[in-house]
Amino acid sequence: MPQPVEAYKYTALPTATSIRLLRLDSKQFINDSTEDPLITCSFKTVDLNTDPCYHSLSYTWGNPFPADNEYFRPKYEEAQLSFTKYDLKERKCAIHVDGKLLYVSRNLFNALCSIREDAWARYCNRGNSKKTKAHAPLHWAGISGDEKFLLSVLAGGECVDVNLVDGIGRSSLSYAAEFGRLGIVKILMRAGADKGIVDNEGKRAVDYAEANGHGEIVEFLDAWEGEAAEVGDGAKNPRDSLQQPDGPQVWVWIDQLCINQEDLEERATQVTMMDQIYNKAQYTLVWLGDEDQYTETAIKCIWKIDSAPADFRHCEITPYAVEGEDVYEKAGFPFVSPEEWDALAALFLRDYFRRVWVVQENVLSGTIIGYCGKHEVPWREFCRVAQLVYFRQGVLGRITSTIYINLRDTVDGIESRAVSLVQWRERFEKRDKAAIPKEFSLESLVFDTWNFSATDPRDKIFGVYGLLNKTGKEIWRPDYHKSVEEVYAEVTKKIMLQSGELRMLSAAVDGSLRNIPTLPSWVPDYSMTYTNMMGAQYNAAGDLPKYPLRPTAWDVLGVFGVKIDTVLDIGNTTNGPKDLHMIFDPRWLELLLLVPVKYHNGQTRTEALWRTICADHHINRTFPAPAAYGDAFRKALCVMISVLAKQETQRAIENPKLPPSLEAALDRVRKIWSAPPMSTMTPDDIEFDFSEPGRNLSSPEHRSLIYDLFKLQCFAATESSPFTPTLDQVEEWHKSVNWEAYEKNKTIVLPDECRDFYESVRSRYGKRRVFVTSKRYLGLGPCSMLAGDEMWVLPGTGGVFVLRKGGSSSMRMIGEAYVHGAMNGELVQGLSGDLCEVDIV
Repeated sequence: MPQPVEAYKYTALPTATSIRLLRLDSKQFINDSTEDPLITCSFKTVDLNTDPCYHSLSYTWGNPFPADNEYFRPKYEEAQLSFTKYDLKERKCAIHVDGKLLYVSRNLFNALCSIREDAWARYCNRGNSKKTKAHAPLHWAGISGDEKFLLSVLAGGECVDVNLVDGIGRSSLSYAAEFGRLGIVKILMRAGADKGIVDNEGKRAVDYAEANGHGEIVEFLDAWEGEAAEVGDGAKNPRDSLQQPDGPQVWVWIDQLCINQEDLEERATQVTMMDQIYNKAQYTLVWLGDEDQYTETAIKCIWKIDSAPADFRHCEITPYAVEGEDVYEKAGFPFVSPEEWDALAALFLRDYFRRVWVVQENVLSGTIIGYCGKHEVPWREFCRVAQLVYFRQGVLGRITSTIYINLRDTVDGIESRAVSLVQWRERFEKRDKAAIPKEFSLESLVFDTWNFSATDPRDKIFGVYGLLNKTGKEIWRPDYHKSVEEVYAEVTKKIMLQSGELRMLSAAVDGSLRNIPTLPSWVPDYSMTYTNMMGAQYNAAGDLPKYPLRPTAWDVLGVFGVKIDTVLDIGNTTNGPKDLHMIFDPRWLELLLLVPVKYHNGQTRTEALWRTICADHHINRTFPAPAAYGDAFRKALCVMISVLAKQETQRAIENPKLPPSLEAALDRVRKIWSAPPMSTMTPDDIEFDFSEPGRNLSSPEHRSLIYDLFKLQCFAATESSPFTPTLDQVEEWHKSVNWEAYEKNKTIVLPDECRDFYESVRSRYGKRRVFVTSKRYLGLGPCSMLAGDEMWVLPGTGGVFVLRKGGSSSMRMIGEAYVHGAMNGELVQGLSGDLCEVDIV
């Protein structure tokens, strides 16, 4: 058979509601030397308004495995699993469509090769494992009377069991007879239904029909029993075989193939229709990719957790943790081994769950069938398990899957994306009655899909249009002629106009962190898989009047604001989660010396410091932070000073000017404070002498262990009970540390009582820096901020914003900031007359 060499060329779709459907005609190996089969397919064009019979495919275009995961990548390398074949540009695969060549991604090619032809039939025979009564599609058809749906089930092939009974022994025919569905009864009998099946109560289908007064069904079944030639005027013999159309498994809609991706207009039209395409499909087949060494174990684990009698959310089990069988036995739960948790994690981390398009594909699809390689993933059970594991961590108050999270990634449950799919599906079906209801608005969908990704960054926005089109009156149509900068800017303004607020500004991260550096400074980078809003829930603008956005060009934000302060000095920023500055930056001590002992809100300055670095937030995102965090801060500093001392004393081997031990450094500092001039200075003198830049011991020669200890003593000498440690507390802690363990692992473990405080700091402080303003306020701001930047309050936002003067009268936004003691309107009282127009570019 000659092989085609001509590339397939798409022809225009005839109507605005037309779609292409693909049929897989054959798979065959050309010779023994090739691994890939020759796939032959056909297209047909249908009008969606005619309700064609088909299914849709939900998958990821690229590598389906968690290839960039730091935990699993080495394990895949050990298993010699190659990822190079998934390169979207270099490694496309050819299929034959209508006698022409068409190239597809490797993952889609694998799906076409591997997905079982009887997937629909297998699903129909299994049904809902949690239901005892009427658990399968055939039963639902018998109850509802939906003849078209019944025919689509029966068209699944001979392996569809027309006599499938549920947990109480009832068949589809039994339910159809009870509910008076004569049309269903006729179809089932022609398909080979056995009307003699007796259920657990000893009843047959005809008994239910008779008991409910459905005489026509009784007559039909009796006539069938008597082998009547006809039933009714002109009716065919009931024994005639059914003339079934193609079942939904025959034709499939696949975005990569059924949309001409090069035609921007067609692409936009089809994306606008996606809500209907997935909603009208008889089912959606989710393809997670080829199986790996974890797949089979993961599926067994899903069934184990889902079928367990105990309530996993409130048992004493920690998901993903290495725990003994006794812990599970005590909780009344089957043992889940570390290998099983690994396997489940590998499934949660598959690239499928990172793709923004899967949100609407899962929400809008009526029936979902999951596959990973040749293994069926029980989708309903999988979603339940994802929720159980996710909400168990909510009860614990912490994420327990951190071992699987890359060091520089946002700390979020690895099953959170799968849970998001379930929650939005429930909201779509139940609306206000959902367990966690939420409005189908542009803002809520954008925020809930932020941690998803898209190959085309514009699709981070366009990917939610289908849900908006299905739930609202406005028609949302993507425009692929616009740049990503314009798309992101316009959607940001749209959200601001719809909400009547400017809080979206808090989502615009520091420019140095963005994927798209060409975005206007006020526009969030939606292509990132995280944002870290810090001040949106505050009200730094107080009672200042709010004004609508001023008309401007798409890349300019015209707002009103008032300048409240200027940045005086800044601390260091962090460089990843292992950066010790996350726990303690010695620059904090220098900045704190610039702040008055009695802070503006009546707190001490050391309390203001620990509240600033966590933005005064509890780990559960409530505020203010609990007082216990102050003690945790002091202990954490004791640990870090001890570590710094250990590091410096090691350097002292080559530098005799450095103290040979912490004890020697402490002794030197104590001698300084026991002699004039320090011994004669009052607390007010100490506060005054170090309160200005240049006098706060911030020069390079003042950055060493001895000076760090000296600065700590400044706080101890000016506060009766500082939240920074005293010299005695540092010494006591240093003596209690297991330094052998530190030398072995080169890591330090914070005390358990510091864990919540540290996680709260980590969630706020990462990629930010502490700063002091000219009015001597402490704050936490973006890493790109500089001394001299201006602090502004913009009515309609929550936080304070760092702005920098640009060309002419415009300003650039550096990012949002937390300013301790100024987040509830304290600095803007009486300043409504100072509001002025601000153009942010």
